Amino acid sequence: MLTLCESQAALAFLPADPFAARITALFAAYGANRPFLQFWVQTVEGTPTAAVSRLDGAMTLCCTAQTDYEELRLFVQSVGYETLLADAEMLAALGLPETDGSYMVVYRGGPVPPDPEIRTDYDLRAIHALLCAAQFPAGSFEAFAADVGARLQHGTASYAVFAHTQLDACAFRLFIGEKSLLLGAVVTDPASRGRGYASRLVTHLAQDAQGRAAYLFCRNDGLLPFYEKMGFVSAGRWAQTRPAAEKRGENQ
Repeated sequence: MLTLCESQAALAFLPADPFAARITALFAAYGANRPFLQFWVQTVEGTPTAAVSRLDGAMTLCCTAQTDYEELRLFVQSVGYETLLADAEMLAALGLPETDGSYMVVYRGGPVPPDPEIRTDYDLRAIHALLCAAQFPAGSFEAFAADVGARLQHGTASYAVFAHTQLDACAFRLFIGEKSLLLGAVVTDPASRGRGYASRLVTHLAQDAQGRAAYLFCRNDGLLPFYEKMGFVSAGRWAQTRPAAEKRGENQ
C-alpha cells in the first residue's frame, strides 16, 4: 500500500544511498503537503519498503529488498511523472526502460588537508551563469535561487567554489539527506580547466560529509576512472526514464 508521507520520521527506514538523500533532503527543506512536491511511502504488511518523491514532475524512487515492484509500477504510472530517477536495477525490476544513466560512485578516500583556496560563499547569480554556460539544467535564475536558497537555508544543500579574478569552478552538495548526500553540478570555466579545480572541490565536499555517505552520479561511463583517482568507488548505476520511452517499450 502506498500512502502520502506526512512526517520525516516516516522516512527513517531509508538506506544511505543517493536516492534517499534526495528524498529526505527535499522533505527537510519543504515538508509535506506542498502543491509542487509530494511524498509517498509504500508498506508491505505494515513494514515500510519504498519511498517516492515527485517535485514538479521529477520523480525519485528509493527501494528496499522488500519492495512490491508490481504495486509500485502501477502507482507511478497512475500518478504520472515527467522523469523518473532510480537505481538502475530497481528501474529494471519495475519493467521501465532506461533513457539515461551511468555509474554512481561513493567516496571511500582518506583524510585530506583543508584547502585554503576553496570558498563556501559566492554570488548565486554568477554560479547560475557558470552552470548555464556549461549546459547544466539549472533553469531560470529565479527558480534556481528559490530552490537552492531554500535548501541552503535548511542545511540540505551547500556548495564550494574557486574564485580568483573570476569564478573558476563550482561544485555542490545538491542534496544533504539524513544518512547520505549527493554531489553534483561540478563545473569549471573553460579558461580555468586543467588546474585540478574540479577534483579539489569534489574531494573537499565529499571529505567533509559529517558522517554521511557521499555519492556522485557520473555523467557518462568514461568518467569513472577520473572519480576513482579521487577516492571514489563504483556503487552501481543510476538510471532515468520518461513516459514516452515507456510507451515505446510497450509497443515493441
